[in-house]
Amino acid sequence: MIKQAALDVLEQVGFAFRHPRALAVLEEHGASVDHKTEVAKIPRELVMECLSKVPKEYAVSSPEGNETRFGDGSLKAIMCLERHLVDYSTMSRRPGTTEDCIRSIALGNGLANVGLVSPFVVPSDVPLSMADVRGYKLVLTYSRKPAYAWIYTLGSSKYIIEMAKAVAGGEEELRRSKMVGYGAEPTSPLQLSHHALEILLEMAQHGLPISASGSMTLLGGTSPITLAAGLTLHTAETLAGIVLVNLIDPEAPAGFSTSVHVLDQRTLLCSFGAPENILCSLAGIQVARGLGLSCSANVVLSDSNVPDFQCGFEKAMGVALTIAAGAEGIGHQGIAGADQGASWNQLVIDDEWLGYADRLFAGMQVDEQTIALEVMQKVGIGGSFLKESHTLRNLRKETWYPRLFNRDGWGSWTRKGHHDVLQSSQRVLDRILKEHYPPAKVIDREVANQLTRIEKQAARNLPALGPTAT
Repeated sequence: MIKQAALDVLEQVGFAFRHPRALAVLEEHGASVDHKTEVAKIPRELVMECLSKVPKEYAVSSPEGNETRFGDGSLKAIMCLERHLVDYSTMSRRPGTTEDCIRSIALGNGLANVGLVSPFVVPSDVPLSMADVRGYKLVLTYSRKPAYAWIYTLGSSKYIIEMAKAVAGGEEELRRSKMVGYGAEPTSPLQLSHHALEILLEMAQHGLPISASGSMTLLGGTSPITLAAGLTLHTAETLAGIVLVNLIDPEAPAGFSTSVHVLDQRTLLCSFGAPENILCSLAGIQVARGLGLSCSANVVLSDSNVPDFQCGFEKAMGVALTIAAGAEGIGHQGIAGADQGASWNQLVIDDEWLGYADRLFAGMQVDEQTIALEVMQKVGIGGSFLKESHTLRNLRKETWYPRLFNRDGWGSWTRKGHHDVLQSSQRVLDRILKEHYPPAKVIDREVANQLTRIEKQAARNLPALGPTAT
């Protein structure tokens, strides 16, 4: 019913694409377009045709060639990107800086379960018009893993693409590595902004990953308050984006992201930890399967501003249920509260439970070796398996061991200082930064100099962003 209702919305209500080229492409392929209102009514046949043809899997690479694959069913975790950095030692937050970004990239390099690195904070020590250029320069210079940063304007996207070309070794190499991508998130209800479409069209010219989904509809605000209606609207917006992207670039892959959230009517703030968010994600995963698409869920988040029981409970409910339902992507990690800032401590804690979740995702192997009948026959009744070679051979691949979560008994725990998870995360954070910071550059000197020249050119040419543009 949700799928059919979403198709009805696109046919009968339509979707506003605030760009003449996007409207022209849709009209050419059979959509009914009102150029005055910028609304295209999309036939369900066109939607289903695009869904049948769109690629479902792709990989993004780091400058060193390390890959993260999307659409393959494995669990993916991504660092968040926020305006503020939260310091739990002083219970304060401040705008991020370039140095914070470099530390964050070093931390991402050293965390085993983070698959996609980001600058983590928006650098406030450069003009806003340059913040995305600086962010990409830093991840392209230092990240050993595939990376991303938000892109704000068409102008900055051009310089970011030039940087990526320099690192990849040229236009064709960049098309293969897909080192840079863009998500043009719809603005609910049922529209895509002019500037987002401009960036999307620019990225498509270079064969880079683009999407136009993940609108983050707010129940009772930008969508009807009922869960079924919110997911229907979100599905319609996702399908509108998939159709446009497929018509512009038939090789661009697509996936489904469930990002329906509660608008708390008491505060008018978006809730990150509401149970309804998870319910919509569980239903959205089934909708995605019905459409033949992989699915990410914007959950495993919390409304708590500190890593307390509330934070752990809300995150655990999200990750356990959505993984069981079949999601392969989860919400951005390292966030304090509902987009209140980015926290290094929270990212370290998130990396720990991601290892736990990865173990669940890996499942359980059943064969003659793992059933170990011969070992049980050998040890017999009342024996011990502690000294058996079978235990040693299978120890690390069968069982997950934490480096942060506590498993000590009371006596050992108290002798070590009876630390809670926040205190323990600081020790792990200090150790990782000691090992990985300052990070070594992953590009050679000439390429690094080229990125600096491109950044200086961008600083000269990009107009300042005023309050409206932010």
